[in-house]
Amino acid sequence: MKKLLWLVVVLTVSLACRTISSQVAVPTPIAQPTAAASGTIAQPTATTVEATQTVLSENTPQVAAVVEAAPAGLIAREHLVALSAEIGPRVAGTAGERAAQDYIFTAFESIGYSPEVQEFSVVEDAEGETIAIRSANVIAVKSGKSSQEIIVGAHYDSTGDAGRGADDNASAVAVMLEVAENIVGLETPYTIRFIAFGSEEINLNGSYAYAGQMSREEIDNTIAMINLDSLAAGDNTYLYSDEGRKAELRDWALAWADEHGFELQTIANVDLTDDGYGISDHFPFQEIGIPYAYFEATNWALGDQDGYTQVDSQYGENGYIWHTQYDNIDYLDQTFPGRVDEHLNLFVSVLQAVLTEYIR
Repeated sequence: MKKLLWLVVVLTVSLACRTISSQVAVPTPIAQPTAAASGTIAQPTATTVEATQTVLSENTPQVAAVVEAAPAGLIAREHLVALSAEIGPRVAGTAGERAAQDYIFTAFESIGYSPEVQEFSVVEDAEGETIAIRSANVIAVKSGKSSQEIIVGAHYDSTGDAGRGADDNASAVAVMLEVAENIVGLETPYTIRFIAFGSEEINLNGSYAYAGQMSREEIDNTIAMINLDSLAAGDNTYLYSDEGRKAELRDWALAWADEHGFELQTIANVDLTDDGYGISDHFPFQEIGIPYAYFEATNWALGDQDGYTQVDSQYGENGYIWHTQYDNIDYLDQTFPGRVDEHLNLFVSVLQAVLTEYIR
């Protein structure tokens, strides 16, 4: 006991008087396993970060402590469960959507950001009745070396169907919140603007509300908009964009993912419209000339090969998870063991690499 107390005193004095140096070693992220014929994915081995802290003293030997960090995606899973299983359906303009808005605001605040709320209202026709809907975007900004910005967005509302919106779109908000937490104390090449959009399921109202108020200067200052939507359920993981020079961020991320063992695909010259209307929150930014990158999990080889069918037709409603009663975490975990965690690990890892390493 006396020896232990003596060691504590020595270490305390050393910490107060000597230089403390820290090194963090980040191993290569795990490779994404190939989907089995049944449509399930094996439980992944967690990606971890080992941090070695060294304390030096003239009279004591070097003391090293190894701290194992949580696997990428673990924090995201906690947010996913909170938003979908605990809060539940988050239909635009309802108490459920407001509860999710409050949750996201508090999450950003607890991480160390100073979030803001952009409220907006829209008038919609619902079954012949005109109704006013109030919703809001939650915005948190992380300053970078450059004042030029990358916008990262994910909508937090869900539909009125029987599901709880785990895949669409608690999964994407969860990834955004984990990455926001992971990088809050890191130096990033660009300023990052995280936006949780309200009312996406009704004509992309949240993203239109934000993009519509951007000045020409703000548009020119934004190098990319990264959209996250439905990341948990689909068989395969994708990253889309326009082509040519506007594909630079996408191509960088695809190369990084391949180098680090992640199965991330793209669809060249992809059509992400439905009868001319945009299908997700990247669209309002694309319309005003901001390059976009769009992360999603689905399966373009199934159904009409348009990206809407996410899994084999024996699952969900004829291969659809989003906007159905099957969009809940229990069904996803039971039907596709390990898939949710594997996807969260991939999307957190790749998005974090983009925000901390990509330079245009």
